[in-house]
Amino acid sequence: MTNIQLSIEELIFAFYSEGLYEEGISMKETYFPSLQDSELKLMLEFAARSLLAKDMAIEVNNQYRLKENYKSYINILRNAERTFKASKFDLTLEGEENISFHIGNGEIYFHRLLHDHQVHYISKFKKEEILPSIIEFFNINNLPKQSDVLFSLRNEEFEEFLGDMSENETLSVSIVEKWQSRISSSFTSEFLKDFSNRKGKMDSLLNLGYDSANNPDLIDLYFVIPGETENWLITRDQNLDLNVKRVNETSIKSLFGKALLGGFSHVND
Repeated sequence: MTNIQLSIEELIFAFYSEGLYEEGISMKETYFPSLQDSELKLMLEFAARSLLAKDMAIEVNNQYRLKENYKSYINILRNAERTFKASKFDLTLEGEENISFHIGNGEIYFHRLLHDHQVHYISKFKKEEILPSIIEFFNINNLPKQSDVLFSLRNEEFEEFLGDMSENETLSVSIVEKWQSRISSSFTSEFLKDFSNRKGKMDSLLNLGYDSANNPDLIDLYFVIPGETENWLITRDQNLDLNVKRVNETSIKSLFGKALLGGFSHVND
């Protein structure tokens, strides 16, 4: 089997089974904060029986344990060497959806929450599957090979721009004229309209590493703005100023780096 689906209760059991008590307790406090110890014990028993029914657990010395071939799916959630995360807003539901790619021990695992965040779907991936998953997730209909920088904004200008886009219900003539005078590009009007429709909310692509204590460390961050005809990509340069491009294959591969381009010598083919 190359993928598993676990309920919240089953995942908490799996964390405990693997000795990842901190992760198990954190999930318990998030989803079941008022659960007493006796109730937690009963919940874990039910979860163990559920995993037994799925043939994912075995009994060892009168205790239920996760089967060996499923342990890597759980441990990668705690011990990844690198994580790439794509997030998008659902403007109608005012919620956020995300997918993650965890890399460790030469393997790639895809992680997604299903059914209103009640089920964790974890799948072993090949590197060739990453880019199509990103395209599908962001619903990108046209992905050019590459894109030049269309225009740039200094960091302080971008903060001002975000304020104008998020604090106003409609895109007024004065705001359009203000930013057209600052942004010298044939795409200015289209970009302003798309950004205004999103009320300043941006989707994102994250590249995370981990320090020696396994705390996440942000390596890079891209913003994605879906539009009517174009999908916009905002990246930062070395001066932390922002460059606006079309979403393109080269930039996405640059963020994913070796994982997508094949530089991990042991990543599965």
